[in-house]
Amino acid sequence: MEHKIEELIAKMSLEEKIGQLNQESIIADNERIEELKDLARQGKLGSCILAANGLAGDCEQEQFLIGELNELQRCAVEESPLGIPLIYGRDIIHGCRTIFPIPLAQAATWDYDLIRDAASIMSREASYDGVHWTFAPMLDICTDPRWGRIIECPGEDPLLGKMVAKASVDGIQGEDMSQPGKLAACAKHYIGYGASQAGRDKDPTEWSDYTMHNRALPAFEEAVDAGIATVMSAFNDISGQPATANKYYLTDVLRGKLGFDGYVVSDWAAIERLNCQGVSDNDLLSAALAINAGVDMDMFDGIYKNNLEQALIQGAVNMETIDEAVRRILRIKFRLGLFDRPYTEDVNTTGRVLTKEYLQKAKEMSAHSMVLLKNNGVLPLKKGEKVAVSGPYAEEKESLMGSWHASGEAKDVVSFFEGVQQVNGIENTLSDCNLAEQSDVCLVALGEDWMITGEGKTMPNIELPEEQVAAIQQAKKLGKKVVAVFLAGRPLAFGDIVEECDAILWAWHGGTMCGLAAAEILFGDFNPCGKLPVTFPRYTGQIPIHYNHNRNEYVLSGYYEHHPYVSTVGDSTPLYAFGEGLSYTEFVYDNFRCNKTDTAFEITFDIHNKGKFDGFEIAQCYIQDVVASMARPIKELKAFQKIYIKQGETKTVTMRLTREDLSFYDGRGNKVFEPGDFKLEIGTSSRHSCFTITEYLDFR
Repeated sequence: MEHKIEELIAKMSLEEKIGQLNQESIIADNERIEELKDLARQGKLGSCILAANGLAGDCEQEQFLIGELNELQRCAVEESPLGIPLIYGRDIIHGCRTIFPIPLAQAATWDYDLIRDAASIMSREASYDGVHWTFAPMLDICTDPRWGRIIECPGEDPLLGKMVAKASVDGIQGEDMSQPGKLAACAKHYIGYGASQAGRDKDPTEWSDYTMHNRALPAFEEAVDAGIATVMSAFNDISGQPATANKYYLTDVLRGKLGFDGYVVSDWAAIERLNCQGVSDNDLLSAALAINAGVDMDMFDGIYKNNLEQALIQGAVNMETIDEAVRRILRIKFRLGLFDRPYTEDVNTTGRVLTKEYLQKAKEMSAHSMVLLKNNGVLPLKKGEKVAVSGPYAEEKESLMGSWHASGEAKDVVSFFEGVQQVNGIENTLSDCNLAEQSDVCLVALGEDWMITGEGKTMPNIELPEEQVAAIQQAKKLGKKVVAVFLAGRPLAFGDIVEECDAILWAWHGGTMCGLAAAEILFGDFNPCGKLPVTFPRYTGQIPIHYNHNRNEYVLSGYYEHHPYVSTVGDSTPLYAFGEGLSYTEFVYDNFRCNKTDTAFEITFDIHNKGKFDGFEIAQCYIQDVVASMARPIKELKAFQKIYIKQGETKTVTMRLTREDLSFYDGRGNKVFEPGDFKLEIGTSSRHSCFTITEYLDFR
């Protein structure tokens, strides 16, 4: 492959080389299709993004015609001088036609296998639409739910982010991404995008290198180790240096330290944006800044296409830099098998998408992602009970798919009301809140519309709307049991109504099968097992709030127990902590044993299921580096296991910590291990510990 790449580069004109670095937008019935065909014939086009604009996740997406895509590909393969194929990319984020829970909800499963399987299915379905490359997974760590794109991220924890990264890459690309049904994956947004100030999309990031390496980088490092094909540079600047022109992170860290050998694509018109960010005042300079920093492909704005040749003439860019960018892009095209199989077979997808297998997997993942936050013994409900289903999202369908739902269609979605009908019977399910007096339980479906989540959708506050608070209060006044089911994309601050509810199920924007999965949980067909991947504040004013904050005088004794800014107005602790989630059964931890060697520290313990239901438990191990050369978090997740335990059964769990697990990056980006005392906790969440021990550890 490398020999073939070098042969191609030796034959390419400068225009053809720059063409490989150029990505154009294409939509169905594109008025520019003839222009794009001409570019392809001349070798001046390397890629197309199947989207009308940079906010494709917030609008209805068109269906692309395979014939048109194949014809454009034919122009590149059969009519251009060197026959280099195009690569088609599309935002397939959490499903193509079968829609899975939003990525934040997927993280709530804490389940590698489920996330991998969902990624594999979405890749399979997308491949029928002519897609070669998806702009997923999104690996930004986020602690501010005002940011609309929190729905796409793996939450607030680096270790959970690493698991999501590996599972996603393994599912999208497989062992060999040239095989049918596989795509090239793209880790985005590199780097620090999730820390945009006040959750304002595309705002600057003020994270130090120390914080960036320890919080933002681990998931990307895991993606590189898993063999990810591409990386997308972020919009934001990092302490004043735009990520799209940041040579330190794009070249020194990503390629040097991490060993990434794929290509970097800019985000939508991000190179042109360098002018807005004040580091450039002309497109030629923007092109030079981006390609010299390590951005290989220019998405949409034509900055490379229109300026790189002149930048080369003026000496702002050298030929070696252009050749290396071309080399990286060709490498991925070869690995994808595009030189051998450039065309997509135009097939009838009936029986190939939305299959029973895919829908079952979507329902399974949706069920595993849902988090039971409160239960006063009202759940699970008995089938045959009269239930009244009300609330603004009782019969909503499209919002259940969430933002970025690709080719998903509302008609395929099972609404919450329909799900309850299927599980509990039409005759036992009332849809009118005025009929609630005839019911035993009021199920109130709350949440948020999919159009107020996603890119560019920053919320000034995340309090529950007044009309939704009123819906809970109205149901409570009837004297009935009240179960709140939240169908939302992000954490919401609803502390004041918790006491009004007998039970709370956080069902997320859970995809095509969300309504049925939620109903099966409520009626006991599935024992809830999801755990929060992000902290829920009581009030917007607590943001940013996350469990793994650095220690200070207000938190030495616990988890935000003395937060000075909110303690005067109410409880200063989180409403729900990272890692929390209830079950219908009772899991008891005991018989803790420790074993310390020169290379590892092991904690072994038993978990008994003493309740009346079989179920999954997610055991979590946290550490605190008691004294270190840098200020370290009050606690950090370092291991977890998801275990299925039958009623009355006991499972033995072993968690092993090594030097690598206890190392951290110092302020210069060097990974270090410092021997010393480490406090270790085994618990059911970041807030609830079952076993705590402090050990001096000095590993080889």
